[in-house]
Amino acid sequence: MANLAISGANPLRNIKENPWPAWPIWDENEEKALLSVLQSGVWSYNGPKEIEFNKIFSEFTGTKFSICAANGTVTLQLALEALGIGIGDEVILPGLTWQATAATVIDVNATPILVDICEDTWCIDPDAIEKAITPRTKAIIPVHLYGNFADMDRIMEIAKKHNLAVIEDCAHKHGGEWKGKKAGSIGDIGSFSFQLSKHLTAGEGGALTTNSLELAEKLDALRNCGRRPEGEEFQDADKGAGVYSDDGNFIQSGNYRITEFQAAILVEGMKRLPEQNKLRDENGIYINSLLKELPGITPMKRDERETKEAYFNFSFRYNKDEFKNLPTNKFREALAAELGLTVEGCYEPLNNASLYVPRTKPSRHKLSDQYWEDINPARFNLPVCEKVFKDISVCFHHKILMGTKKDMQDIVDAIKKIYDNAEELL
Repeated sequence: MANLAISGANPLRNIKENPWPAWPIWDENEEKALLSVLQSGVWSYNGPKEIEFNKIFSEFTGTKFSICAANGTVTLQLALEALGIGIGDEVILPGLTWQATAATVIDVNATPILVDICEDTWCIDPDAIEKAITPRTKAIIPVHLYGNFADMDRIMEIAKKHNLAVIEDCAHKHGGEWKGKKAGSIGDIGSFSFQLSKHLTAGEGGALTTNSLELAEKLDALRNCGRRPEGEEFQDADKGAGVYSDDGNFIQSGNYRITEFQAAILVEGMKRLPEQNKLRDENGIYINSLLKELPGITPMKRDERETKEAYFNFSFRYNKDEFKNLPTNKFREALAAELGLTVEGCYEPLNNASLYVPRTKPSRHKLSDQYWEDINPARFNLPVCEKVFKDISVCFHHKILMGTKKDMQDIVDAIKKIYDNAEELL
């Protein structure tokens, strides 16, 4: 007789009677804000909602400047361009991240150098960074992945020692703090995404943060067709701080602007984000306190230097040896069936990822035979990334952390149920 839902038994949770929290979250405030933009006729281009959001977000991140852009991929590209990174330069980044982190490096004609991660946080390994540095290295892109912080103390020490720029990929970390400093305020530039799955979202969109006036001016110009920055925060700038030529010409760029509709949603979302982060953190602490007592389950490491947690997704580590060698993918499927949720592994390692295939576009990326070889992701050895992807990672959407303590208990009980009946699936 079957005991597990994946084998035909009743699931642990009936989602028709007891649904999980919905995502995205919105109410009449978003409706009013969108109608206000619609009726104003100002739908884009440095509108009042965009200006308001930039001010709110710079204050929230503890940075002097926040600049909106079309999405979190564009923000990485513009950050690289503002730092002058291009042909002949190398940029070090983790092999476990969304493909855009590496693809944008190629889009500015630089070379991504993929390095391995720490198994307890899934973030870039500082030791691997140091080993990968060459005379061509110009920047590091640490990714704060799945709610975990990269070791920014070590990374900033390495960057200072070797005179490297640091671009924080904060697509997963809106509001997280490292020793009291917000994500996006520690490196030279912070890059944020507001794509639908993110815990601050407008469907699409992104933002760049920095404390450098020179970089802020470049970023603002780059996302706005090369035009001179227009905001009040730039009024005291010293003739463009190097952005413009001596004759005052603009710089070459394209249109990477956000719309007023997105900015309006983001303004309303920011009113909820601190409390949402607090609830997600409380539930994260609670469920991890239960998970650590289960055989074969290990919570992600929470570094004591993280003074505020911000979750994108909720993840933990699985050890199949303690589940009668139940394969990891079968464990994920069984857990999904019990809970009525999508349960996945982490991102595919970039040395063998279905969406990171730069050598499928020779007309764009084959600058030379040597460069063609340099951007082949298969040349990188990433054993920890591969182990985490294939055998260890279990990931939920962060909406589960918007629920109750009972919701957290259901996840734990579902894991226990699979543990007790793992032989059904062997």
